[in-house]
Formats: sequence, C-alpha cells, structure tokens
Amino acid sequence: MKRLLLLPGLCVAFATAVLAADPAPASAPASTPDFSSFKTADDLWKQLEKLQEPPAEKPKSREEAMAQLQVYFTTAQAAAEAFVKTFPADSRSWQARMVALRCSMQLRQYGGTGSIEADQQKLNEIINAPEAPAPMKGEATFMSILIQRSQLDKDKPETYGAFHKAVADFMEKYPDHPLASQLKIVQMRELPNDPTPQADEILKKVAAGSDLRLAEGAKAMIAERQKMAEFKSKPVDLKFKSADGHDIDLANYRGKVVLVDFWASWCGPCIGEMPNVVSTYGKLHDKGFEILGISLDQDKGAMEAALKKQNMTWTQYFDGGGWDNKISKSFGIQSIPAAWLIDKKGMLREQGLRGDALGAAVEKLLAE
Repeated sequence: MKRLLLLPGLCVAFATAVLAADPAPASAPASTPDFSSFKTADDLWKQLEKLQEPPAEKPKSREEAMAQLQVYFTTAQAAAEAFVKTFPADSRSWQARMVALRCSMQLRQYGGTGSIEADQQKLNEIINAPEAPAPMKGEATFMSILIQRSQLDKDKPETYGAFHKAVADFMEKYPDHPLASQLKIVQMRELPNDPTPQADEILKKVAAGSDLRLAEGAKAMIAERQKMAEFKSKPVDLKFKSADGHDIDLANYRGKVVLVDFWASWCGPCIGEMPNVVSTYGKLHDKGFEILGISLDQDKGAMEAALKKQNMTWTQYFDGGGWDNKISKSFGIQSIPAAWLIDKKGMLREQGLRGDALGAAVEKLLAE
C-alpha cells in the first residue's frame, strides 16, 4: 500500500488515487493519439500540460479507475514523445522526455508492454547528455534508482549494496535537488527488508540526523528490526479465536509451512496480490501449506465480502480494530500487505514475499 512509484511533476494526486485500485493489465487505447494538428511547440506544450490534469469525473469502480489510468498515461506519453520528435531543439524537450518515461514506468507497473531496458537506456541518454539541464539529469538519475529499487532481491544482498551506493552518489551530486528528500524516503522504505548490516548503519545515521521526521522513522525501524531478530530466534507464538469461532494455535501447525498474512479489504495492493496467494494455496495446500489471515478491517461485512469475492477459504482473525488490531500491533506491523512465512518448526523464515517469490519460497520450505 505504501510502495507507490513516485511521480514528480505528473499529477501525483490523481495517480495515487488510481494506483490504489486493484492492479490489472493495461492495454493501449483503440487508436494511437494524433498530435499532428499542433503546429507550434507552445501549442503542443499546452496540450501536454493539459493532459497531466486529472479527469473531471471520478471513477465509480476499480475497473473504471484502471481504464482511466490506461488512457491517462498512454495519452500523456504519446504527447510527450510527439513533442520530443517534432521539436527536439526546444529546451522543454528534456522535460517531455521525462514525462514520457514516467508514463512508461507507470504503465509497465500495471501490465504494460514497455521494456525496463529501453527505459533505462533513455534515462542513461539524458544522464550522459552534456546539454541536458542539471535538474533533468537529477530526475533521470532518481528514476534510474527507482528501477534499481524494483530489482532488489533479499537473496542477493549485493543488490542492496548497489542501491545504497546509488542513493549516496545522488545525495553527493544533487544534494539540493527537489527529489533528494523523496529519495531518502524511498531508501528508508527498503531498509526493513534489507538483509545486510549496512541497513543498520544507515538507520543509525538517519536516527541521529537533523531531519526529525526521518529520525523518528529510523528509530522505529531500528526497534522493528530488533523485534524481528527476536521473532526469528524462537518459534512464533500465535494464538487467537478465529472469525468463525475456532481456537487457533500456531504450535498445532508444526510440520506444515504457514503463511501469516496481514491484510485488509480496503488495501488495494493486498487485494491485488490475493489472486497469487489464492493460486499458491490451491497448488500447495495438499502438500502441507496453510494460511492464517490477520484482517485489519474494521467492518466485518467488508472482510467477509472480500473473502467470498477473492475465494479466500483459509482461517481469518478479526477484531475490528483496524490499525489497532491486537495481533498486528503485538507483531509490530506498520504497513500492509505484510506476509510472514513460517517453517515446519514454527520459525519465521521470510517476510514480504509477493508474486512468484511466494510459491518458490513455500516449495523450498516444504522440501526441508
């Protein structure tokens, strides 16, 4: 829910609202937008600016929101690319390049066909172009780091080391760039999942820094990492009465691999990931895979409706507390989706697995 791709200068409010909906494959509009009627750079630039404004009508459903997103980013990308192609000598062409790249990255995140490699090549061209304005070089570097962030892998600690180096290089080269503060936040959001000692060093440095908001966040993360270390030192203690009235004790699941899934019906990314969780459960349940859902809903009816719609047939905990959910608070959960994978001995082994990584991790633990 909190890992939205940042959109500097591209109508953040609308993009954030739409991206909260369920992810769904994006497809190109029925016809490619034609901007040949705009004969001057000023006219086309005004049109490009207009295309970055949110639509007047708010979407009535997630499906409608996704359709709006598809049109919004695809059309803005086409206009930006038309500007670069038609008016390459105009100084605003650098900004147009960035608009096109932002749109491409968003569309790819939601099922578009764009290539990471192609986007990275275009970013490198901006970064390495002597004539590109420094602010554009900085933004291109920022977006390149976002791509690097999307490829972080806990099984490859070196990816985190390279990511932190890229952030440090940005801060040294562009300390006053408008995106510098956002990049610090991006880095902070990855530290809870960082398996390297470097994460502790960065957190200690931030906790002692002058930015009070980041310092408080760093202190909370330090406490969370210490708590996670404690959880991983002994079998997880989890007992509760399920939403349908049964007494549940994780100790009774020894010999099975268990996913403790913290979620809510109002959490777009949670629901977006659910088909993958349901599929993994269907494939591996008979082999010893179980799921215990911890719902952060306040409305039991909303939770039950989501369970039925998503075909979530496993046990659920519900106390109506929302973010004050007793179990999530005791486990230090600060954002969802959050998934804890417990091995056959009751030990916490993995956190935050999504997509294909979940099934692969479950199969690995089942084989132990």
